[in-house]
Amino acid sequence: MTRPTRGFTLLELLVAVAIFAVLSTMAYGGLRQVMSLDAGLAASSARQAALRHAVSVMEQDLGALAPRGVRDALGESEPALRAGLRGDLLTFTRRVGDLVDDGQPALRRVRYRLQDGALYRDVWDVLDRTPDTGFRSQRLLKEVGALELRFFDGETWTPFWPRDENQVAADGLPRGLEFRLRFADARTLRRVLEGPG
Repeated sequence: MTRPTRGFTLLELLVAVAIFAVLSTMAYGGLRQVMSLDAGLAASSARQAALRHAVSVMEQDLGALAPRGVRDALGESEPALRAGLRGDLLTFTRRVGDLVDDGQPALRRVRYRLQDGALYRDVWDVLDRTPDTGFRSQRLLKEVGALELRFFDGETWTPFWPRDENQVAADGLPRGLEFRLRFADARTLRRVLEGPG
């Protein structure tokens, strides 16, 4: 005698579907949380990489200051380094690696500026400019609230350079520099560098 084949009852099938739905909802929630954490870590990693790059560029720039004043587009004298004067954030002349122009180290004019919450670095390949001279611009960091600067002249720290208006045409450089980046989320980053002056 053979026994009749027995299948699932409707009640057993409904219970199995309900258990599967609960487990699926829990698994999806866990997967969504893992994906959200992964996206957050990727964004944080990208911000840290951008910050490391920006600080490295700033340290290289400020470590290669050159005592060479320039003429602006209107023919006015500018000091080798100017910060906090005439509304400038930071503008200076820097040496460029091993490049050589006519037996002299190659020099570039660099400017840092804040615009719309971002820190920009502008570079002129020509030191003594004309009204037609262009520059290259690079956004280094987003969400920057402020770039604060201080310069050490050997005796005291000052938030601007040159120390007074009589030195506007001078090529003197500070003995030390400090920059502090303040971010929109209230974080700060501070670096102190030895200057060439």
